[in-house]
Amino acid sequence: MNGQASRLIELRRLETKGQVFSDSKIISVCSGKGGTGKSFFSANFASKLAQLGIKILLIDLDLNLSNLNVLLNQAAKVSLSEFFEQRKSLQELICSVDKNFDLVYGDSGRENYPRVSRETLDYLFVSLRNINLNYDYIILDSSAGADELTLHQLLKSDYNIIVTSPEPTAVMDAYVVLKLLNTSCSTARNLVVINKCNSNGEAESTFGNISLASKHFFGDEPKYLGYISFDSRVHQSIVNQELLMNSIPQSKTADEISSIVDSFITIAHVANNNQPFITR
Repeated sequence: MNGQASRLIELRRLETKGQVFSDSKIISVCSGKGGTGKSFFSANFASKLAQLGIKILLIDLDLNLSNLNVLLNQAAKVSLSEFFEQRKSLQELICSVDKNFDLVYGDSGRENYPRVSRETLDYLFVSLRNINLNYDYIILDSSAGADELTLHQLLKSDYNIIVTSPEPTAVMDAYVVLKLLNTSCSTARNLVVINKCNSNGEAESTFGNISLASKHFFGDEPKYLGYISFDSRVHQSIVNQELLMNSIPQSKTADEISSIVDSFITIAHVANNNQPFITR
């Protein structure tokens, strides 16, 4: 029996157990295009949640273009490809970054990267659900864009945080992601962060355009989580391979990320209190 077949049998066996989850825990951080600061946001968002005593698992799911290990100045000894190749369990790939903050590294530029299919992602989500009691939230740093696999991942997540910027191309691509989720009947809560802003007014105007178009064309609106200002210290923290939340915790940008975290916690708290038991 080949690996794919055995994985599918295991997937079906687990799904037929009727597993039920009372909390929404899986967050996908995505972007319609590259260069919006998605991975920077994922790492610092996770770090701030962890600092608040919230247990976090961050997974670099930017398939074969991963860079969280570079951002965190970490040497990845094991990676997610070993799970896809069925050489290690997901639990075996988890590395500790800081208190309350664990991470699963990805690969970048590997020539023989394993083929990932919708069924493979389904198996990953089953594995995530099996370890969900160990964490308050599991954050997936997605691939940029909205190809079939990324969209499948977003449809299976509980929250999708779309990181965009005021550039017209980035705004359009964020709208496209929301449109695809809507036409695919997504049940996830879709949230937007505007990055690289010159002012609060620019951020609100950018979100307003996304929200207005979404409401007009498909009758649904994402929620606004907040914005992050353009700041040269963000670039410097990336060059220094340091989390901004650790290296410059008193900066304006750190305050803005903290406000985004507070907004998310509020939304998640309300959502979990009102959510019926569901099986995905």
